[in-house]
Amino acid sequence: MSYQLSRLRVSYIVLSVVVLLTGSGCSSPHYAVDFNLTDSSFKSKGKSIAVISGSKEPMSVALAKMVSDSLGKKSRYLVASQANVSKAVESYPQTIKGPYKSAYFYIDQDWDMGDRKKIADIQRSLGVDYLYVIWAPIAVSQNGYSVSNVRAIAQLFEQPNAKVVAQSTMGLLAGDEKNLYFKEGADEIARLLAEETNMAIAVKK
Repeated sequence: MSYQLSRLRVSYIVLSVVVLLTGSGCSSPHYAVDFNLTDSSFKSKGKSIAVISGSKEPMSVALAKMVSDSLGKKSRYLVASQANVSKAVESYPQTIKGPYKSAYFYIDQDWDMGDRKKIADIQRSLGVDYLYVIWAPIAVSQNGYSVSNVRAIAQLFEQPNAKVVAQSTMGLLAGDEKNLYFKEGADEIARLLAEETNMAIAVKK
């Protein structure tokens, strides 16, 4: 078992515990997000970015929109609106083969997989320096609770040729834009993306 896969499973276990604590009335974070650059010396070479869903799954599309909106507030990136994404990318959202072998109770990730050509084509259509693609293929309910959590995976691509510069794994409580806990998870994803790529807005003290 790879180190990355082990970390992902640990994240899911942590999130499951969080769900249980939430159900019992305990206060606790409602997400588990891991963001890793493929090169620790990475420096942003551009400012434009788009966040898209890698599938037609409603939860994946909702998460991409919320991360996009949050990133526009938390970073110095010029973030393409979801309306502009829909105009530039025919039939968005589309189904894009992601970096995983399977997704049932957990995501069996393989960062070397995925339809890189399709991603590169979409990035060129959008005309952005960076493209953050999110796949949220599964939502798992906890025994005895009506709450379910979303398990997702994402990659950050850089022009030209959709070079992978960052990889993410995440787990958060399922929901939509009206769900505070789901929004907290989306905000954390955006925060880490901005900070790890040195594009976060400086906080005045």
